[in-house]
Amino acid sequence: MADKYETSIYTKKQLNNARTKGQVKGWVQGAASTFLFLLLMKFVGLIPAIAVLGGLGYLGYRIFSAGKETIS
Repeated sequence: MADKYETSIYTKKQLNNARTKGQVKGWVQGAASTFLFLLLMKFVGLIPAIAVLGGLGYLGYRIFSAGKETIS
């Protein structure tokens, strides 16, 4: 399996360039998805968003505290 990587068709400069482009693409995608989420929240409104976050928080609390029992 080591002989598979002895010769490469890409130079180190090309690999670094592709890695940088991939990181920039990821940042742009993250910024776009965040912008769209905030735009959606603007249309939905603040009160339903808080209600959904509260419901998700409660659900997470119930899931992660399911195995714990209190002794009185």
